Amino acid sequence: MDEIRSTGRPLERHSRYGGEVWPMNLVDRTEELSVMESMLGACGAGHGGVLWVSGAVASGKTALLRAFGARATANGALFLQATASETEKVLPLGVLGQLLLGADLPAVDAERATGLVELVAREAQRHGTPEAPPALAMNVIPELCGTLLKMAEKRPVVISVDAVQHADSQSLDCLLYLARRLDTSRILVVLAGNSGFPDDRQQLKVDLLRLSGVRHIRLRPLRRQGVADLVSTLGQDLRQGRKLVADLYRVGGGNPLLTQALIEDQRTSDAAALVPGDAFAQAVTATVYRSDTSVRHTVWGLAVLGSHGSLAELVEVLGTTQEAVQRGLCALNEAGLLDNGRFRHEAGRTAALRSMEPAHRAHLEARAAQVLHEHGAAATVVVRHLVAAEPVDAPWALRTLLDAAQRALADDEIEFALTCLRTARDSGADAGQLLAVKAELTRAGWRVNPSAAAQNLPELTAAALGGRLGARHVDELVGQLLWFGKVDEALDVVGSAEKHGGPSGPDGTKGAGLDSTRRWIACVYPGRPGSVATRHADAAATDDLARGLRQRTANLIETVLEGAEDAVVVRAEQILQSTRLDDSTLTALVVAVRSLVLADRLDTAALWCDTLLQEATERRVPMWQALLSSAKARMDLRAGRLAAAEESARVALTLVPAEGWGVAVVSPVTTSLHVNTALGRLDEAAAQLAVPIPDPAFQTTDGLLYLQARGHYYLVAGRPYAALDDFLTCGDLMTRWNLDLPALVPWRTDAAQAYLSLGDDERALNLAEEQLALAGPGRSWVHAVSLRVMASGLTPRQRLPLIDEAVEILRERGHRFELARAIADLAQTHRELGDGGRARALARKAQQLERECGVPAPRTRPAAETGSPTDERPWNAHGNRGAPVELTDGELRVATLAADGYTNRQIAEKLFITISTVEQHLTRSYRKLAVRRRADLAARLSSVSVPCGGEEDVHGGVCGRLRAV
Repeated sequence: MDEIRSTGRPLERHSRYGGEVWPMNLVDRTEELSVMESMLGACGAGHGGVLWVSGAVASGKTALLRAFGARATANGALFLQATASETEKVLPLGVLGQLLLGADLPAVDAERATGLVELVAREAQRHGTPEAPPALAMNVIPELCGTLLKMAEKRPVVISVDAVQHADSQSLDCLLYLARRLDTSRILVVLAGNSGFPDDRQQLKVDLLRLSGVRHIRLRPLRRQGVADLVSTLGQDLRQGRKLVADLYRVGGGNPLLTQALIEDQRTSDAAALVPGDAFAQAVTATVYRSDTSVRHTVWGLAVLGSHGSLAELVEVLGTTQEAVQRGLCALNEAGLLDNGRFRHEAGRTAALRSMEPAHRAHLEARAAQVLHEHGAAATVVVRHLVAAEPVDAPWALRTLLDAAQRALADDEIEFALTCLRTARDSGADAGQLLAVKAELTRAGWRVNPSAAAQNLPELTAAALGGRLGARHVDELVGQLLWFGKVDEALDVVGSAEKHGGPSGPDGTKGAGLDSTRRWIACVYPGRPGSVATRHADAAATDDLARGLRQRTANLIETVLEGAEDAVVVRAEQILQSTRLDDSTLTALVVAVRSLVLADRLDTAALWCDTLLQEATERRVPMWQALLSSAKARMDLRAGRLAAAEESARVALTLVPAEGWGVAVVSPVTTSLHVNTALGRLDEAAAQLAVPIPDPAFQTTDGLLYLQARGHYYLVAGRPYAALDDFLTCGDLMTRWNLDLPALVPWRTDAAQAYLSLGDDERALNLAEEQLALAGPGRSWVHAVSLRVMASGLTPRQRLPLIDEAVEILRERGHRFELARAIADLAQTHRELGDGGRARALARKAQQLERECGVPAPRTRPAAETGSPTDERPWNAHGNRGAPVELTDGELRVATLAADGYTNRQIAEKLFITISTVEQHLTRSYRKLAVRRRADLAARLSSVSVPCGGEEDVHGGVCGRLRAV
């Protein structure tokens, strides 16, 4: 048998054979087409033959047969074609039946041929075999083949059988019968099949090799020039270049089907580089299913094992022989899907995996996990198969899953850790093992969203109360219960742990670890009954034993409450410098950063917070990022960076939704409430008040901050009594909790502002003086704010030195927004003292600082810069009792706009003053007009006509005046 191999020379773009144009997508097949053309000519001259076309899967055999069939038909030959199928392999004479259907036989001959085929099928069925009895076959085959030989007497007959490796044995017997009689007939038999027939088809090759006139064409993969020609034919709209051709050749391996699919993907993709897509995946699936069963299982086993498997491991996974696996690998290499036994591209492996039935893949994954474990592969390798496998009921499997989950958490691969733990949970572990798995699953899920992980808390709590939970998991459970405000349950768990023999302290003392836990709960929830006694009773005892992180953090909190700023800084930085960020240390690190803020070390706190937040972001842990973003928001708020504070609070609630925050949701909500109130955005602030806050949050220090923020909202919204109630509630709680710490909430100063709004200057002054005394001799921001508030109730001459000192302190401490408000007050004071030039300069400085803090700038020049001498002329009106009420022009303008529904921010923009000045004008207006809220202003003001005098009214008109009614 002569064998012709493809030379790789490309087909000319307009090549013709016998005057006819061949299909232009048959690139790199010049020699093959030439051989087929010559054999077709010999057949027409009375010399038939057999042409065997072999090649790898999807190498273009079918396309070549179709093109040749069209050419044969055009030359007047009868073209009979059949395609064998693996599913019809047991159908007797199935392929020959397909050929006869297209023969256009006379009715009598067609009826006879059909009867013979059906006879063979019936006999095979009766004997329960895929073949008819030999005696019957010896009678039927000559008669059926004689029909074809008789047809060739009239015109040339070309018989084409594709996928001949799947043909039934009796159809192959017929083809061999014909092949032996073709020397003097006009029949050309063209057989196409995959390279390397299955073992049960070796006889066909042997019998063919003994015949003369049989030729063999072996299709090779496309060469680079063939790929370039294919791009020219199919991808004319693509930018051709060496890189594209090289990439197509590298990924497609010269396989025409895969290469065409890659070209299609490239045409529909926006990516500059070659990216295999859906078309490539479909082509890979087609290649897999058009392969022999043995080859198909080989590619699936290789896809499951990936790059970690060896040949020996692949043989074990498939449960076959090394020879069968090597034959499959050779076929896949030749097909271009593999290169040296490995997938050319990960997309090919992915597509092969997806081509499998889920149940079969799960079985292979389980088998791969077993084999790799027995061969000593790393847990991280084995577990990749366990998570995709059917349940593996073996002790080593559970250990491997738990070990891999721990490693994944250490490497911050949270989703993979959760996948491992979910697989372990569903693996059929016993009750004790299942509890440990659920505890680990809760801890890992906490990094993403505590609300989703909290579903296991009831079961874990019950186990802890029954003494069935390990010490480490008990400790974690207490923190998780506290997160959601379940303090009673947390204390019950601690009590149960003490009863069953809880963890030892750092010195080995039994129960000392639980004592520190109780103290920690008292620090986190100072509003709980008995928290004050627990906090102080254990404080002295743990000073010398303060080696555990939780104890050191509790000591830090106590130091903060004592007001010892220098000691706070030392202890906070000790924690920050010696502690690595992880699940068990996050809370302590956040407390340390917040402690620096309370100690007025804003720059140091900012440095540590930014460092920790960057690490949390790089490690991609949402809960860590959220908590640190919330801490950063509070710090930015204290420093006066309002826009930054608002953004950090928004990010915190975006990373983890509100329901996942537990009681801690009060922190970012409080910051947003503060910011929106400071910016005069009362509607947005009211929206924050609508966010549900769990009741236990009001037993924490964050709850105090929320009451303070709400009080300031009420104050700006014209509800001074509601504001006063919140401020006094803060004071009552802080006193009862024994943590009256001005640096946390200066409630006396806040209440003084409310009293000023209500016209009770005496009480306001007393509270401000009391706050100054408690703040101590230091130059803290509380000292400065108290000075500013105290000054509000004094005459301009008395105010001036107090506000000057407040400005100096705030500038030194870096509280920019409070500094802007103090400078605005100073500008107002100088204006009232008649120093217009100084007032205007200070007003411009205050507005500049507000813009730096995130307050939008006025759209036009402020009236204060126009040099108008009539800014603050007093206006007399009569109150309800006939007593004269005096409002300055500034107070009148602000009150009128507020009565018309303008927000503080809109008023500030319209009048070109700061929001702080608006708040002060409104406070004085409420007091003078004896109103309690914004809605009452309209009822106390009415318009009357007066001579214009050349002065504009508050709306830019010419004749408006207002008086109280």
